Amino acid sequence: MSPEERIAALPLWRGRPALEPVAAGRTNRNFIVRDEGRRHFARVGADIPIHGISRAAERRCAMLAARAGIAPEVVFAEGDVMITAFAEGEALSLTSGGAPDLLPRIAELLRRLHSIPAQEDLPAFCPVAAAQRYLARLSDAELPVPRRQIAACLALLPKLPAQCLVHGDLIPENLIRNGERLLLVDWEYAGNGAAVTDVAMVISNFNLDHAAAQALLRLCGPVNHGALEAMRVAAIVREALWCLAQAQIGGMAGDLPEYTDLCLERLQRVLP
Repeated sequence: MSPEERIAALPLWRGRPALEPVAAGRTNRNFIVRDEGRRHFARVGADIPIHGISRAAERRCAMLAARAGIAPEVVFAEGDVMITAFAEGEALSLTSGGAPDLLPRIAELLRRLHSIPAQEDLPAFCPVAAAQRYLARLSDAELPVPRRQIAACLALLPKLPAQCLVHGDLIPENLIRNGERLLLVDWEYAGNGAAVTDVAMVISNFNLDHAAAQALLRLCGPVNHGALEAMRVAAIVREALWCLAQAQIGGMAGDLPEYTDLCLERLQRVLP
């Protein structure tokens, strides 16, 4: 059976569901499911060891986040299929995160996320370790700068102890705004980590300027600034190498070429 047929055959639906493919999703297949006036979001994906993606861990993290009120409800999760309530609203953009009215909501979302303690059954998420894993996989010809330059940068960055649940993929489109509410989606990379990692990802992935970054930090509470800067660099290196590793796996499909250009430009700016 195709993924669409398997989703349609699930005993969740009131009637005959209609599936609409969603173009977004670089490591899985996504669908909007319409069922007698209700909408759900379905995703189908396999484990991807090079990315540290475990679908069992993804389901567990999504459920924990939903319980905390920061992610859509999980209504079905088994094997490679997960169905959630549809997150009404619009995804944030690269330029929207620094808006004064949004920063307090992002900070509140992060506080609620990081109040979820680390779980014994979840993997660790560390951008430094992930970047080193990608670097070991990529050939010299695939790297935009000499390997030794990237390796030297990573060698200076700490691997922080895990404190709480972290999302690990805080790109703008994973934050959905519905009026006064923000929801986080796409928990593929989530696991146990250091809270400062997610804060650093927001700063780097939203291109926050100094004033906006300082405003976010004031709203988030006490932060070790040395660790924050280290994780900002780690997040940028990891995201750039992720793009190159993903191109190995699935080719330069969809918007990956444009996203890779953005991430490699950021990489060039942070390397010594």
